[in-house]
Amino acid sequence: MGSRSPMDPDNLDAAERGRQALELRRDGKTWPQIAEELGYADRASAYNAAKRLLDRTEFESVEEYRAIEADRLDEAHRIQFGALEVLVSMGKFEAVPPAVSALAKISDRRSKLLGLDAPTRVNVTGTEDFAATAVQLMAEILDAEAEAEARPEGDQGDDTDGWVR
Repeated sequence: MGSRSPMDPDNLDAAERGRQALELRRDGKTWPQIAEELGYADRASAYNAAKRLLDRTEFESVEEYRAIEADRLDEAHRIQFGALEVLVSMGKFEAVPPAVSALAKISDRRSKLLGLDAPTRVNVTGTEDFAATAVQLMAEILDAEAEAEARPEGDQGDDTDGWVR
């Protein structure tokens, strides 16, 4: 049985063929064309080879990109903070608010990129208050209906209680 090491020549060849399959697909070739060109048994084999490569590299690529972007944000922050120090030392205080705003935007972007912002928790209360309010309103509606029924016909009653009849 063959070696399962990633450095095994068979595995390297498979990874290279998967990479070539992805490139051909990107260039507009169909899976049957790719299978024929690269010597796969059928289109499903070509597709699966490309998918295996994507599955292996996608996570690494995202993590690599996140690290690169975090480094860029760190550098932007360092430069912007240096510029802020220069502005203050030169007495150009009118330029300080935009510089601070830029620093805040960099910090906000870094927090989002790295998932540092905790989700906002909302504690919903008041179900007892709602129930009590609903009961009170229902009682007022029933009282108003009872008053309306007790009035002589044609009497519209007093409109000062706020109920529209």
